Amino acid sequence: MEHRHVFTVSELNSTARIALEQEVGKVWVQGEVADLSQAPSGHLYFTLKDENSQISAVRFKSRTSLLAPISIESGTVVLAQGTLTVYEPRGRYQFIVSILQPIGAGAIQLAFERLKRKLHDEGLFSPETKVPLPEMPSAIGIITSSKGAALRDVYSVLERRWPHVRLFLFPSAVQGEAAPTELREALDRAIRFSQTTHPLDVLILTRGGGSADDLIAFNDESLARDLFACPIPTISAVGHEIDFSICDLVADQRAPTPSAAAELAVPDRVETLGIVASICHRFVRQTRVIWKGRFDEFRLRANACMLRSPQRRFETYEQRLDLSLTAALRNMSALWRDRQSAADHWSEILRLSDPSLPLHRGYSLTVRQGDTRPIQSVSDLKAGDPIETHLSDGLLLSHIEEVVPHES
Repeated sequence: MEHRHVFTVSELNSTARIALEQEVGKVWVQGEVADLSQAPSGHLYFTLKDENSQISAVRFKSRTSLLAPISIESGTVVLAQGTLTVYEPRGRYQFIVSILQPIGAGAIQLAFERLKRKLHDEGLFSPETKVPLPEMPSAIGIITSSKGAALRDVYSVLERRWPHVRLFLFPSAVQGEAAPTELREALDRAIRFSQTTHPLDVLILTRGGGSADDLIAFNDESLARDLFACPIPTISAVGHEIDFSICDLVADQRAPTPSAAAELAVPDRVETLGIVASICHRFVRQTRVIWKGRFDEFRLRANACMLRSPQRRFETYEQRLDLSLTAALRNMSALWRDRQSAADHWSEILRLSDPSLPLHRGYSLTVRQGDTRPIQSVSDLKAGDPIETHLSDGLLLSHIEEVVPHES
């Protein structure tokens, strides 16, 4: 009878482990992390998987790793280096990981967190360094793409809330490899423009939403440091409400959307008109109180002098009263001039923001019939559309015969 070697289970698992470790050795594996758990010992147990297969994996706490355990989550796609082996007590085929490196979105998030910790430790996010925004800016700079939806949103909100403010665009790419450099150059142009040509009260850095790859330009360290050093109060509005960038943390104010940035930058003219009216009413009430107090004082002193004092004493009090009334009138006159100047100033601002004002200078305003929004582009109309043309002394109703855009 032929002699056959019979393995015990332990011998078989040991043989399989040695064969795998010697034949395969250290390898790199790409896969998605799943079923992640951390033992009390600090060891990480998880599964690496792709579309068709999966393998159990472990990373021991004592192993050297390029990534802190907290930076790995289920769903992260990683590149792992390790040794293929068999866990002998259970005969389990597993992968012992030495190095973990997230790829794709995981790598972007890791770089973001590292830079965030670095700049936070240096004090670039400190509330003490934030500059308050001016209450009523007269000139605003905007850094964004000249073709993006963010620019249209900002223009629309500013025109509605504070139409007399002057806007200056400093165009730049907002995504792609060249975006960080272009954004820094646009920021530098805005600062030099404010210092040499026209002072800017606020600077808005913005773009619309996008993926983590699209927004990565606003996580550039050099751009963040330039923004921190900017002498103009800044608002950062990058992406949507759930998106956060390094620029959002460095800027003086962070807005969740481009439209919200415009609302932060300027007051609402309707609310401002209400404040002016309230100030005027309060001034009138205060003036009445002052006049009544002075008159009551005069009557009281005059009666006292006439009843108890000789003629000379009456004349002395009369002179004092004249001096008091003169001083009071002079003070009230100065106060009235100051309040009247303020009221005239805001009235002029509100008058200039009246959209019908240009009609008295020979201009016209054209809207689609039944609409109130002015037509700004031929692309808003087509042949046959009814339109209304508003003049200073009346209204013209007509239809579009043909739409002829200008050549570029």
